Amino acid sequence: MDRAPADAAYELVNGFRASQLVRLAAQLRIPDLLADGPLSAEDVSTATGIDADRLHRVLRGLVGLGVLVETEEGRFRNTEVGNLFREGVQGSRRAMALMLLPESYRDWDHLMETMRTGKPGHEIAHGGSLWDSLARDADFAGRFNQAMVSGTNEIVEFVAAGSDFSSVSVIVDVGGGNGALAAGILQAHPHLRAIICDLPAGLAGTREYLSRQRVSDRCTTVEADFFKTVPMGGDVYLLKNIIHDWDDEHATLILSACRRASARGARILLIERLLPARVTDSPEHLNAVMMDLQMMVQLGSRERTLAEYRALLEHAGYEFGGSLPGALYGVVEGVAN
Repeated sequence: MDRAPADAAYELVNGFRASQLVRLAAQLRIPDLLADGPLSAEDVSTATGIDADRLHRVLRGLVGLGVLVETEEGRFRNTEVGNLFREGVQGSRRAMALMLLPESYRDWDHLMETMRTGKPGHEIAHGGSLWDSLARDADFAGRFNQAMVSGTNEIVEFVAAGSDFSSVSVIVDVGGGNGALAAGILQAHPHLRAIICDLPAGLAGTREYLSRQRVSDRCTTVEADFFKTVPMGGDVYLLKNIIHDWDDEHATLILSACRRASARGARILLIERLLPARVTDSPEHLNAVMMDLQMMVQLGSRERTLAEYRALLEHAGYEFGGSLPGALYGVVEGVAN
């Protein structure tokens, strides 16, 4: 049944409460506690150390949001939505819930000032850029990195299966962090080797991660500032969620550094959300436009349409090589000319 306009309007205004409840559920690991079946508020209270009466009120709130269901016996179980806030399940949103809040919550409180001045809400709220916050706050950095890994795991199969690596020997994961994208592609294509480049902080846990994924013998890590230089010798350069972090000027610097490192005919794959040319109220379009706003508020950057990515690539010395659309992400290919 379609929602009445008044109900839809209420949900929009109620969003701040909903997001805080979901964050609390993730922090207390309530969906994980319910993984084996329904529990009472008292059972969850014993497991979490939270007062049973207050917890019961939260559990009912999560029922109202469609995260949980209350049984006839007064116990609570996960819905399909609730299961997506469990740790380690396919498509889990737990890491994202823990990463976005509370930092982004504070960022968005300054939306009007961002609109009037262009200054990112994160800088207003936290006294520095997102990158400054990650450098000085180990807890935030840990939550941020875990969310990035979780997001990468969702799209590795899409990129590995949808892009042509048959005639490729070396891939370069630019700004690759712990190497989750490169590792997944190497697991799918045993003939490949990878170079993962990032700043020293981004590579802090990379070798350990690659070892756990059993691909460390096929990987090299290189410290690099991608505004200035990236490793040479790659057949394919991968940039996942890199360009959307930057305005056009800085994005062009990154792409130009990749082009200087590339031989003629080398490919570059930009793995990003693609904004539609015209927006509808579909879930896919909502995801894209809300992430575009997140980039504006958090970083002063943007998501882009396919045409906008094509223009950036061509400005940096690439020919447009086509695109691969996906449900949430797309791949935009350039060929060094």
